[in-house]
Amino acid sequence: MIVIFIALIILYLGVILFVGTTFVKISLFAMDKLAVFIASWYYTHHYFSVKFSSGYAVYFWDILAAIVAVVLYSVLFKLIHDKFGLIGKILNLAISFFSSMTVYCILVHGFITNEKSYFLPLLNNDLANQVVNYIIIGIISLVVWKRREDYLIEMDK
Repeated sequence: MIVIFIALIILYLGVILFVGTTFVKISLFAMDKLAVFIASWYYTHHYFSVKFSSGYAVYFWDILAAIVAVVLYSVLFKLIHDKFGLIGKILNLAISFFSSMTVYCILVHGFITNEKSYFLPLLNNDLANQVVNYIIIGIISLVVWKRREDYLIEMDK
């Protein structure tokens, strides 16, 4: 009986860890698409859907517009990356940095500092602590940027 209980606890912790790491990976690599999806949903809902449709059709147009916006964003981003090499890489680095910073701040604020701070309390000096946290975010964003670049190059093959 104890063995089954321990096995269930290990299984539960494994599922939680898997879900958590999957959420972080998706957040890091798709935060820009999520932002485009939410923004287009919001603006479609408030400026189009509620004026031209009613009932559940409002949500149909919201979702359709959000999906179309994400597809257009992805195609435009890929074209910029392919046609304007260095500009595409810089744009990808900026998006990777802001995605990494967003996920980092959400995780630290929500799970580590119990909603007291958006940065890890690594040093006593506030300015030095922010610099160190931005360096950590920069390192994370370089890893994310490299993975995104590899994915974009792999899509060309």
